[in-house]
Amino acid sequence: MAGNKKRLSITSVPYVAFGVILISLMTVIGVGAFLRTTEIRVEGMLMYSPEDIVEASGISPGDNLLFVNAQNVSMNIRASLPFINSVNVTRKLPNTMYIEVTESVAVATIIFGGEIYVIDSPGRVLARLPIAEPKLDGVNIDDLIEVRGVDIEETPVGNIVRPVFGSETKVQYMQDILVTLERDNQTGFVSYLDVSNIVNVFFGYQGLYRVILGGSTSLRPSNLRHKIGMLEESANRVREQFPNTPGRILWEHETGRANFAPD
Repeated sequence: MAGNKKRLSITSVPYVAFGVILISLMTVIGVGAFLRTTEIRVEGMLMYSPEDIVEASGISPGDNLLFVNAQNVSMNIRASLPFINSVNVTRKLPNTMYIEVTESVAVATIIFGGEIYVIDSPGRVLARLPIAEPKLDGVNIDDLIEVRGVDIEETPVGNIVRPVFGSETKVQYMQDILVTLERDNQTGFVSYLDVSNIVNVFFGYQGLYRVILGGSTSLRPSNLRHKIGMLEESANRVREQFPNTPGRILWEHETGRANFAPD
């Protein structure tokens, strides 16, 4: 009798396991039918419309919230829309997807291979435009900083500009300066940035001044933050003393103070 019970319990194991799997499957199907995407909300865009973001995301109404891969959504959007810098995808049960984007800001241009490369401050290519007719919706090309003296290779849109061999330092200086200018809200006052000579980097400022940054020591990030952080105040002081006088603004190595030399 005991042996029969043991054999019965052993033979019933597959049926119990099958029952557990069936119940689990039915639960997933039931939950999946409930968690269908009916609303996609998009925030943070300026250059693009919500429809642009949703189309690029690959998410469609009716998609199961549980099966949406946030990383793939982010990659899809950034690959399709070069002005998108970062993407954050979240779910709000039972049926809403949130997509929050941060857009890159066009800061500068580089002329290369008969085209104008429009870049953000870290040097990512946002657009490649023909020199003869450089038009980009929402961007005034003439207001951007013209980067001079940097040597790059052909770079696809969405990638960081590629320096030619031996020009890595120039590109690094360019990136550090543009990032610092953008951080301190000074990009709108700068017309060009010249990195032709890495021991004498300078840029045009407020239409009057040539700001001399110098070479390697002066271009360390901490020194850049100091110089550009006090630049507007220094230029205002120069303007009071020398109204409408073009010239050079440069820093003393010993004191770190800005001096002015009229042209």
